[in-house]
Order: sequence, then C-alpha cells, then structure tokens
Amino acid sequence: MDLITSMTIGAAASLSVSLLLRPIWSRFALRQTTNSGQAPWSAVTARADGLYLFAHAIAGASQGVLFWLSWGFAALSIKSWWLHGVIVGAAYAMLLVLPLLAICASVIRIGRSYWWVLMGEALLTCVAVGLACSWNWMHVR
Repeated sequence: MDLITSMTIGAAASLSVSLLLRPIWSRFALRQTTNSGQAPWSAVTARADGLYLFAHAIAGASQGVLFWLSWGFAALSIKSWWLHGVIVGAAYAMLLVLPLLAICASVIRIGRSYWWVLMGEALLTCVAVGLACSWNWMHVR
C-alpha cells in the first residue's frame, strides 16, 4: 500500500462520515441556543460547509499518512482487519483529536452537550478512517 492510496482512502472515508453525519449535526446545532435566543451555528453558508468538508478531508488524509507510517504494526498484528481498524482509529481519536477538542472546549466555552457531539463525530470519523485503511491494507497488499 503506497502513501497516496492511504491518503486517498483516509480522505474518502472521512468525507463519507462527515456527509452522513451532517444532517444529525445540523439538527443538533440548530437546537442549541445562546442567551440571546440565536443558535450559534444558525448561519449555514457555503463557506462554512466548505471549511467543514475541507477539514474532514485533511484530517482523513492525515490519518491515512499515520496509518501508512505504522504499517509495521499492521504487519505484526494477527488481529482481523476490522479489529485492527477499530483499535487504530480509537487510538488516533484519543491521542490526536480528544486533546484538541478539550483545548477548543476550554477556549471557546462550548456547552457540554455540544462537546459530546463533537467528540462523537471525531471518534466515528477516526474509526471509519481506521477501518477503511485497514481493509484496504488487508485486501490490496
């Protein structure tokens, strides 16, 4: 498995999850209101959606690079591809995404329920990218 394939698989899996979760995310974001009665994310624009998708594509491609760099772990493990993908995805989420979300939550001062939705989306995205890269590694090598 080469680097470009791993990055492409990671970006595609991340974009797929972000597009599947977008309706749920939009409904939740519109329910959250501030003290002024306005929803904090009520202004949905093409730029905001483009940045959302671009961020997911970059995150998925980056995770694909990390998976490609850790191919030795994949070669040494005797687990099935799906278990390996879940483990790698959850590890990436805990090591990379959750600290970033915690920092953002403390700086931006978002609500607890909003933070849980962000954390769930990040975990699902990382696990989906881990599964996609692991499946590709197992069936293409």
